Amino acid sequence: MSKDFEYERELRRFFQRVKSMSLKSFQEAMNVLHTRAYAAAERHYQEAMFICLTPKQREAVEVKVIEIRELWDGMATVTTDKTLGEMFKPKEDELDE
Repeated sequence: MSKDFEYERELRRFFQRVKSMSLKSFQEAMNVLHTRAYAAAERHYQEAMFICLTPKQREAVEVKVIEIRELWDGMATVTTDKTLGEMFKPKEDELDE
């Protein structure tokens, strides 16, 4: 079985589950997905900082990230009601395509 086929099968199963959910269950499922996406982005930035920054610089950035997320944006946890207005910002060269 190819990876594409398996992915599509999993996606269809998830879609079927979503269609049968209550609003509350759907919101909880979306909160899980948003948290996973946020964790992936966080991992990407941590890996980049590990390569490019000194330990002291990394620590300062991590402290600032928590401050911005929790104090400025009021997001102690990542939930859909707090992330609905967020947009992914494409790179400048992707805007021309």
